[in-house]
Amino acid sequence: MTGALESGETLAGLRLTGERLSGGRLRMADLRDCRLVDCDLSNAEWERCSFDEVVLERCRLTGFRMADCRGADLVLRDCQARYLQLERCRLEGVRFERCQLPESSLMGTELPRATFIECDLSLSVVSGSRLRGADLRGCDIGGIRATFDDLAGTIVDPEQAAALLLGHADIRVVSLGADLT
Repeated sequence: MTGALESGETLAGLRLTGERLSGGRLRMADLRDCRLVDCDLSNAEWERCSFDEVVLERCRLTGFRMADCRGADLVLRDCQARYLQLERCRLEGVRFERCQLPESSLMGTELPRATFIECDLSLSVVSGSRLRGADLRGCDIGGIRATFDDLAGTIVDPEQAAALLLGHADIRVVSLGADLT
């Protein structure tokens, strides 16, 4: 990647703004209290990294891949992250705020107590993942591909619940007294 992000290093208190880190590879790094703002991480790969109080803000994360990563208190805020790939990660209490995440994939990933605020998760794939306690209310989840097992324990709003039931079990949710014709 660049001299600022080195594989195998502990990076504490790192602050990067406007860096071009696209296509780079970071392995087995420990990021603590780091903040990346307006950075381009498109098609970058981070593997076996750990995170504690890391913020990615207004970063371009198109095709960004994280595999076998662990951590807590990771925040992605106002990021463009179409095709984001999270594979076999465990990110406790992660927050996605106003992120564009369409067509992303969460494969074998655990996101306990995750929060998604005003995010676009349309057409995303969730497979073999655990999102127990994750809050998806207010997000666009249209066309999400996930089983009920993948979504077990998530928090959704009534409109999302109705769409999920219709998509998975052909169950229509209709208000009492509404016309069914």
